[in-house]
Amino acid sequence: SEAGCGTVSFCERQVAPETLYEMGKLVARMGKAMRGFVSAAPAARKLVWDNRHVLALRPFAGSLPADLPAVAHRLLDYFEHHMQPQLASLRCQIIHGDIHPFNTLMETSGGLSGIIDFGDMVQATLVQDAANCMADFLKPGRAIAPILFEFTRGYCREVPLEEQELDILLDMIEIRLIMAPLVDAAKQAGGFPIQGYYGSTTARCQPLLQELAGPKRQLLIDIIRRAGNFPPRKAAAAQSAGALMARRRRHMGARPYMFYDPPIHMVQGEGVWLFDDKARRYLDCYNNVPHVGHCHPYVTGAIARQAARLNTNTRYITDESLEYAERLTATMDKSLSAVIYVNSGSEANDVAWRMAKAWTGKRGGLAMDFAYHGITEAIDAFSPSNAPDSWNAPHIRLLPPPDDYRGPYLRGDNELAARYAALADQPIAELDRAGLGLAATMIDAAFMTNGMLDVPSGYLQEIISKTHAAGGLYIADEVQSGFGRMGTAMWGHQHHAIVPDFVTIGKPAGNGHPIGVVVTRPEILDHFTSQGPFFSTFGGNNVSCAAGIAVLDVIRDEDLIANARDTGAHLRDGLRQLMNKHHLIGDVRGCGLAVGVELVHDRQTKAPADAVLKPLLNLLRDEGILTGSEGKRGNIIKIRPPIVFKREHADLAVAALDRALSRL
Repeated sequence: SEAGCGTVSFCERQVAPETLYEMGKLVARMGKAMRGFVSAAPAARKLVWDNRHVLALRPFAGSLPADLPAVAHRLLDYFEHHMQPQLASLRCQIIHGDIHPFNTLMETSGGLSGIIDFGDMVQATLVQDAANCMADFLKPGRAIAPILFEFTRGYCREVPLEEQELDILLDMIEIRLIMAPLVDAAKQAGGFPIQGYYGSTTARCQPLLQELAGPKRQLLIDIIRRAGNFPPRKAAAAQSAGALMARRRRHMGARPYMFYDPPIHMVQGEGVWLFDDKARRYLDCYNNVPHVGHCHPYVTGAIARQAARLNTNTRYITDESLEYAERLTATMDKSLSAVIYVNSGSEANDVAWRMAKAWTGKRGGLAMDFAYHGITEAIDAFSPSNAPDSWNAPHIRLLPPPDDYRGPYLRGDNELAARYAALADQPIAELDRAGLGLAATMIDAAFMTNGMLDVPSGYLQEIISKTHAAGGLYIADEVQSGFGRMGTAMWGHQHHAIVPDFVTIGKPAGNGHPIGVVVTRPEILDHFTSQGPFFSTFGGNNVSCAAGIAVLDVIRDEDLIANARDTGAHLRDGLRQLMNKHHLIGDVRGCGLAVGVELVHDRQTKAPADAVLKPLLNLLRDEGILTGSEGKRGNIIKIRPPIVFKREHADLAVAALDRALSRL
């Protein structure tokens, strides 16, 4: 790129790119200083040099020499039909209006010392000041790109230009350039003896206008956008889904793991909605990563502000990592006050497992059958759902899920918690006999992969008691159940009235920004780090922690735990009403906004309707509703939306499911 390199001529002097950068900053600072300036004279005056009045100069276009009349008419037509309507929506204030090299004072050292001549002050768009200045700094034969890049970069360092302002900047530079010969032609037509000056402005502007309209125009627009911290605009031509999938297979593997066939090309998210490349919107009933809604403005604002200020690691003292640790632990039992930062739920579970082994001296683990806890090698062993047909982890034993719908013990049994908890005795004994012992039990409190079970009250209390009696520690995986999703408390373990030894969080913590955390007791952390230091380069970075803090703020300020409770209950009520009409629905269960709908061919035999689920999910997609599948038998609709999901959204989802089931 030509941007940011070389020198340019400025009042017969060579000016370095950094001086142009400072010039942009100076113009922006002056604009900021004049924000509060109110004067009737500049606001009311109609100045011939004001770009907004360029159409008044159209009668003089024919007097221009060479090919300038055609150029002038083209620019004036474009201004009238495209630029003028945009100007009304741009930021407006009193501006200098005429900053050029001869109005700029320089020190003998080459530095800038000030701006003079405020005789052309008008009330106009803010970007007009920047455009006029850049246009007057251009000179034929000198590289244009460095001037545009350095000036815009400097201006935006002080006053960030909005995207619409950046996109109109080059057009306004052209208007400023064509105005010079047009104004001179107007003066000449009025009898003013300015032929010499007229000739010089025409000689300067004509080649510049020709270059700006040439093959490098798009490059110059991209350079301006880049200087204003926006990427180049993508080509308007959209690729087909087939072409996109070919690219994906080429770079991301031949076996893509996708939700739908054909896949959906998503381009935007807002709240509970996702939008595809054809601007169709989908109600997101599945994604728990954007926990407080896609692109929540408070969270994205926190991320942007922090990224612009500081982003480093926890080998320094950083305010954000300390505040987030304090805010997180304040929501838990007082025994859970020590924090380790990582980047994902998988890493959090991995580190918690390492810490449990270090504390207990044991090597065996307990997990739920068909559980999912992550993708690292160690945690893959705790995740039989990753490969249910080939899972083999000799140091892990699996517990039968406490499924009171189709498990060995069913609803109505008053001893459900004790009966299901007793199923842990044999696996614990097996670990002892194998010489492994029990280092840790890891359970997701929402039992998501098991189908959002209605877990018998007291079950996890008994499991944690058995774990502790065996000398093990309990890891509460809160990646899916935490942050108020279950509607009764901030955390899933609190819903089950237990205090774990570890809490691990990931996905929803940063609302899409990667962050993972292990929360544990101080003595466990101190014992772990006594064996060697632990450090994660990105774990606990300022931006991720700022996102995490913002998520906590939103949950509190928008009362989202109560929303998850109330909306979830309303959703389940609506789904249960569908059972009267659609006998494929065998069970509706869950807590808060973690809801499972189990499909069966027969409610008596409970034969799983697994073959029905995929076509049903596609029909729901056609209805504009996104859901997922879950369960070892692949027959459960998984509904796990952002917790800003409201009753009206639940009603849309229920109505769509009704229509989709009717079409099967």
